[in-house]
Amino acid sequence: MIREVEMQTHSLKEMKDFYENTLGLAVFQEHRASFSVRAGESSLTFNESNPSRQPKYHFAFNIPENQINEALCWITPKVSVIPNEGQEVVHFESWNADSIYFYDPAGNLVELIARHNLNNSANESFSPASLLCVSEIGLPVPDVEEALLKLSRVGIVPWQDYSGQFAAAGDEHGLIIAVKQGRVWFMSDQEEAYPHPLTIRTDVCEVTLDASEGLKVQGLR
Repeated sequence: MIREVEMQTHSLKEMKDFYENTLGLAVFQEHRASFSVRAGESSLTFNESNPSRQPKYHFAFNIPENQINEALCWITPKVSVIPNEGQEVVHFESWNADSIYFYDPAGNLVELIARHNLNNSANESFSPASLLCVSEIGLPVPDVEEALLKLSRVGIVPWQDYSGQFAAAGDEHGLIIAVKQGRVWFMSDQEEAYPHPLTIRTDVCEVTLDASEGLKVQGLR
């Protein structure tokens, strides 16, 4: 499970307004240059970046596996959904999942994903509480296989097949998506994956990424 994700943003005020008022997530911590919101079993923290930088990330939220259409109705008045070949819902056959993509005010590529392998269906109306956890976080690295080796040492192993360009590690409750630095994110407007400062805390480890210091993985057990 991904418990915490810490990122940077060049538009702190707009981001806080979006996550608190547009998406309706609870702000549980706020400082002059940062804020944190709760999304189910996970949290997101945004720290103000140097004004000369505009860091962008990709992350996803798990939603109830039976509510992709309800999620689309909920999100459509709030943001512009990114279509794929004219379709607002993207189906992934090999992952047995359906997704909706959109951008937040900082240009982060955000995804709502209904994973049909999970037993998390719901009958309640779709709401901010339907964002169950951080399901994915992108990890751009120079060497995907080296990143997988570091993650595997703390028990986070590849999920399904992988390549030197793309690998998902963990499970469907929380996947670290290691991609080759410079690879264009799927569903993005030609946005290349770049290693901006990032911290991921899971049940078993802390992962930190920095363009100058590289990737570090520290076990918590």
